[in-house]
Amino acid sequence: MANQSSSSIAAYYDKAAGMVPEFTVLNYGFSSEPENSRVPANHAEFYCLRLYEHTVRDVNLAGRDVLEVSCGRGGGADFLFRNFAPRSYVGVDVSSKNVRMARQYSDGPVYRVGAAETLDFEAETFDVVINIEASHLYEDRQAFFSEVFRVLKPGGDFCYTDGCWANDDCSDELREAGFVLEERLEITDNVIRSLERDNERKERLFDAIADPKLVHEYKDWGGIVGFRTWRRFVERETLYFSHRLKRP
Repeated sequence: MANQSSSSIAAYYDKAAGMVPEFTVLNYGFSSEPENSRVPANHAEFYCLRLYEHTVRDVNLAGRDVLEVSCGRGGGADFLFRNFAPRSYVGVDVSSKNVRMARQYSDGPVYRVGAAETLDFEAETFDVVINIEASHLYEDRQAFFSEVFRVLKPGGDFCYTDGCWANDDCSDELREAGFVLEERLEITDNVIRSLERDNERKERLFDAIADPKLVHEYKDWGGIVGFRTWRRFVERETLYFSHRLKRP
């Protein structure tokens, strides 16, 4: 989970867009017992959308202006836009190919290319900011938190989920940025369950890649059972948390 430059992240995800274009949602997912979900049970990306559903579960999006930072290919943004009735929804991603795919997939939200640490919006523009499974890649996570605080309206909500090293508690960084931390919940077991339940679908897509070296790389990246990312969660080398925060 090393920090990377925006250009290297963009290049990686631009390449991935061509290698595995079938994914519209790029996260490890969430699963609970029972699922209690409004995502259709037969949706191919059910568990990945469940992570979106979990992330915003206690925050009202209806009639509010929403920003998703690192929106990926737009599948999650489309789900929230269609099911939670925000007034507006803007998705920003550093990968131009992700943004292009998002625009093709969904015409509800507005998608823009941009970096998380330098959001190109006026202060106090949004009621809600969402960030899912992306900040571990940022070059400057503290700058990202400060930018989220800046673009949120007073009283606005920050819905934030990500994996991290077991000894990496970002709570102090979030408070230093000005947020009130209303909830920090470890959901590692829910993520592991999702990876295991969604494994067959993802592995089939990765196995279709022609280059064997890339197959292994993408199985690591995608959390396939038995590979590096999955092992790190199972062995508790890395953990996964969801956060609900507010700008006072």
